[in-house]
Amino acid sequence: MSEANRVLIIDDEEIVRDSIRGVLNPHSIDESELEAATFDLFPEESQQYVSKASKTFAPTFNIEEASNGINGLEKVKQSLKIGQPFQVIFLDMRMPGWDGLRTCVEIRKVDPKVQIYFVTAYSDRSIEEIIKEAGHDVGYISKPFVAEEIIQLGTKAIYDWNKLTNLEKLLKIIGEIGFGTLELNTLLVNILHQIADYIKSDFAVLGRFHKNNSFEEVAKIGIAENRINIEALREKLDFQHLHKITLYKGILICPMEHFCILAVTSSEEHFNQEKLYLVELFVENAVRAVKTSELQTQLIQNARLSAVGQAIGMVMHDIRTPISQIDGMAQMIEADPANAEMNAQLSVLMRESTSHAYDIIHDVLDFTKDAKVNLSKVNVNNFLKAIITRAEADIANNHAGKIRIVAELETEDYFEIKLDSKKMDRVLINLINNAVEVLADKSISSATITISSRQESSSLAIRISDNGPGIPKEIKNNLFKPFITQNKENGTGLGLAIVQQIIDAHDGQISLEPSEQGACFLITLPHG
Repeated sequence: MSEANRVLIIDDEEIVRDSIRGVLNPHSIDESELEAATFDLFPEESQQYVSKASKTFAPTFNIEEASNGINGLEKVKQSLKIGQPFQVIFLDMRMPGWDGLRTCVEIRKVDPKVQIYFVTAYSDRSIEEIIKEAGHDVGYISKPFVAEEIIQLGTKAIYDWNKLTNLEKLLKIIGEIGFGTLELNTLLVNILHQIADYIKSDFAVLGRFHKNNSFEEVAKIGIAENRINIEALREKLDFQHLHKITLYKGILICPMEHFCILAVTSSEEHFNQEKLYLVELFVENAVRAVKTSELQTQLIQNARLSAVGQAIGMVMHDIRTPISQIDGMAQMIEADPANAEMNAQLSVLMRESTSHAYDIIHDVLDFTKDAKVNLSKVNVNNFLKAIITRAEADIANNHAGKIRIVAELETEDYFEIKLDSKKMDRVLINLINNAVEVLADKSISSATITISSRQESSSLAIRISDNGPGIPKEIKNNLFKPFITQNKENGTGLGLAIVQQIIDAHDGQISLEPSEQGACFLITLPHG
């Protein structure tokens, strides 16, 4: 099953589960037969639970069901185990065994991100009791429910879950990067600002508490610098033994190891489970980033880390753009959640901005790591043909009829060589994409990329050439050094430096060949 748009319905009544399933996935059942059978068997109940939905925009939901709370919890655990978590749960309040509230509390222990909506016709629990035990981030739908409401809530829950997951991934990746002191503080302030804004705080500070309970500030945002009396807090709280998020007199305290984030809030309502999860996640990754930076002084002799340190300002500048775009589009969705058409378009743009941010970060991470290779025998022709087919499909989607690829494979069909196919795939796709960008940007007539291979006595030669304008003279001698670009709007300038690392790890060579027209890259790899 696809891991997208996963919904779990927990209710002891099959008719209710079928009703919600029919609303979310109207084509999953024969509506006319279901309605007829329901009316015959339950003439009164058939109108009790749901009013018929009109045609509207909604994603395709992948739905599972559970008839009780214990079975629902097991399904949640299994979904996490296989890496396909549920994004939203519709949960009945009154059930035999565990009621809905007990079920919600147990589910929250294993999955704090899933969006939960109670669906009930009874008032066994007050809203205050539900919020106290389950948190602020649960919804409440009364039976009989309106079909459009179920669809809208399910769709919004999917968007909210994806937004949270994308930010989580981005924060975890950022936490793996080592920065110098100035760049690290810039990063922390940037993320701290986003988190403070997310939880509606006008002042927040990140720091660490030492063994004597003294506080060392790492980063802060807000103009009211005296809003948090840290000395007074130290007298009332033992930060060395504070291990969970605490809300104390309007101040959110989120400790982790010897680090802590303090945020002022005007209302406890702003701190629901999802927001607390993000704050905790931020601190966790801020800790990792700070610790990594502290080790950087011992690693500064490493040329790659030194290069990253010199150019981190450029990378930080590049990554702020997609992050700010994501934040802006998220606010637009929150401002008008019912505008399905606009929100669907914004969702696509958010994924593109996230992908752009990931590309920047992954380039930096790859460049700072050793390019270790996992060698295995690969059929050269099959390997190259698969890459060419994929590249042609991409060109067809983005530059149909404007660029063609010519294959000149002189290697024997049976010829094999040991290489890391995943990393070598990246090398060739990188070179092909560079050629495509130049040819498209310069609007070259009869634009052509030629990929050739030839067996030699002890090596394999692969050439990738194009009929574009060629490599500018001013960067030819430094082409494989980091942060060298051909005036591209996007990109870190690490692409060819990473290519060089991968080829070196294969004990091979890559060079720019003399060419009367365009650029020609020659890769030689040992075999035998």
